[in-house]
Amino acid sequence: MKFSIFTDMLGTESFQESLEYAKSLGFTNIDLRGKIDGSTIDDITPEKARAISELIQEKGLQVSSLSSWAVNSCTFSGPPKYDNHDEEHHKQMGEVLNRLFDLADIFSTNFIRIYSLYRQEDFNLLSDEEKDTQYRQNANVMLRHAEQAKSRDKILLVENEPPTLTNSCKELGIIMKYTNHPNLKVNWDVLNGWRAGEYPTVETYGHIKGHVYQTHLKGAYRLSNSITVDNPTGTFGNFAIAGKDDYDHGPVMKAIAEYDPQAILTIDTHYPSFYVQDRIGEVEVVRQTKEFFEGIVAKEGAHE
Repeated sequence: MKFSIFTDMLGTESFQESLEYAKSLGFTNIDLRGKIDGSTIDDITPEKARAISELIQEKGLQVSSLSSWAVNSCTFSGPPKYDNHDEEHHKQMGEVLNRLFDLADIFSTNFIRIYSLYRQEDFNLLSDEEKDTQYRQNANVMLRHAEQAKSRDKILLVENEPPTLTNSCKELGIIMKYTNHPNLKVNWDVLNGWRAGEYPTVETYGHIKGHVYQTHLKGAYRLSNSITVDNPTGTFGNFAIAGKDDYDHGPVMKAIAEYDPQAILTIDTHYPSFYVQDRIGEVEVVRQTKEFFEGIVAKEGAHE
């Protein structure tokens, strides 16, 4: 199992400096998303990407994945940016994916993070039959994306995000079942599940066991006084420094090491959302987070 780091979580606008921080912290792998010297993975030009790729190679680093915000982009407040039933949107996403595949070739990676279709606000009030109709539509669209990825020898990693139709392990498991495609796998952001109301456990992980090719790792606090008889694990409160937070990472990490040893362990601290007392510096938080998770993984003998 390899650790990786989002370069945009290292607290600098200079991409070269972020690579130097990554190296100094002992990373061999990085994930690309934002802060690529003024670009994101969704708007960088091929010419600039080639120059950035050369810089990455000069530093002796490898790109784990490209993390796109553009494929079925999330809306966390307000109306969605597209219609799930809009065929033109799906065609446009095909064009976006082709561009990302070209970039993946430049950066020598096979993995691209994407999102599922959006989740209507009253989704949880729908009947099981109505929910399943939307799950199946989502699966059909993801299958189109996966077939496109197959033609370019790439693997798409669908993430659990609260505003999407895969906001939990249960829903990620549904899409894995309905698609059953070798070029569509899971990027499990463990604590996004808690944000969406599904406390992450070894049992919830069971829905996606064997399909996890990447994780996003961070810490989280629970909301004060949120533990009740009906909600014994409490409600998600805010992101925090892993190892100094309210979530017991050990059992889930042990399960991933056993059943998904191919998973890339990407640190994504969400530092900008931290409470003031935890803002001790982006690089220091990454250092502590990496050290914490390395300690857990080392116990399982799964760290490369």
